[in-house]
Amino acid sequence: MLRTYNIVEGRLFEAEGSLGTIHIYTRPEERETNYLINELKIDEHTYNSALDPDELGRLEFEPNHIAAIVKCPKRYTAADNFLFKISSLGLFLFPDRLIVVAREDIDIFDSRIFQKLSSITDVFLKTIFRCVQHFEEHLRVIHKVSNELEVEINKALTNKDLLYMFSLEKSLVYYLKAIGSNSRVIEKIKAN
Repeated sequence: MLRTYNIVEGRLFEAEGSLGTIHIYTRPEERETNYLINELKIDEHTYNSALDPDELGRLEFEPNHIAAIVKCPKRYTAADNFLFKISSLGLFLFPDRLIVVAREDIDIFDSRIFQKLSSITDVFLKTIFRCVQHFEEHLRVIHKVSNELEVEINKALTNKDLLYMFSLEKSLVYYLKAIGSNSRVIEKIKAN
């Protein structure tokens, strides 16, 4: 699925069809995949990395664009039973457009940080920043929930509470790995 946006008066607005300068491909169809790889010359391995939740973050300089794979937290639901999951996001910055590739729907542009934009480079950098912010929000929730579970475990030790605590612990390992991965992307951006 393709959604497009333009920067108008410093803010993002959804555009008609493919007329926008920011293209977000969610669960790209075969035709869209072929366009991105064959027409825009996005490296196939890097493209597939954008859809792989286990891929590490990185920054690559291609002849006609900059490619960044960043980590983002998945939207949490109660059905996840305290397991906070990670997804990858591909950002492909061309001179005239930004291509975002994601495996699932992402709500990264819903933040106030996407105001006062002057270029697609701003959107590129603020998207990475928004992913970091999203992790911080989830870490605050994990901290709060782990404190509540600790109280419950101290009151009456049940298997359910222990399982929730183990899920939170696993989430923290995923988050630390993802945040470290994003940190390396940011360091490479600063260096270049």
